[in-house]
Amino acid sequence: MTGESRFRFIAEEVFAIPGRGLVVTGKVEEGTISVGTEVGFTATDGKWNSALVAAIEISRRLVEEAKAGQRASILLEGVRKGQIALGTVLQDVPVAPVAISTTPAQPPPAPVAESSPPTSWGGPIHPSSSSWRTILFIIIGILILLGILYLQGRWDPKKWDPRKRITSVQQSAFSHQQEPVFAES
Repeated sequence: MTGESRFRFIAEEVFAIPGRGLVVTGKVEEGTISVGTEVGFTATDGKWNSALVAAIEISRRLVEEAKAGQRASILLEGVRKGQIALGTVLQDVPVAPVAISTTPAQPPPAPVAESSPPTSWGGPIHPSSSSWRTILFIIIGILILLGILYLQGRWDPKKWDPRKRITSVQQSAFSHQQEPVFAES
């Protein structure tokens, strides 16, 4: 951590990015946090844990650090979603775990967010794309439709053979005969 004051951040929203880590959104109550530093917290199971800050986003821009008073999203590595709940306090990693104060300190006036070039991980912090879910739902829908057709007797996979196709219409022997003309009486 940089700066003389201790770092304190309260989690307001938590979501996971598969393969990347856990994103914690909230407000920096005091101190400064920067990319590449380690933060500590008391997990939901009551044990002290720490995680590495992989990226920081402020106002949809990747930055290298967040200061007191700023709202930020922090991408953490080395932590699972179930370990951090709403209201969890992230702070400096102390030499030994210390009690966490429940009264937030008054932050100084919020400085203007500084922009910096994106970090190497590649993009803004967003939940994973749901396009794979859409494809999965389409496949499930098709399978349900085929099941309904099968149960109604309109589709039988045993009778269906793509190699059997009617290529021409065969005329029967009776089609060449002329119909008898009956004389009217």
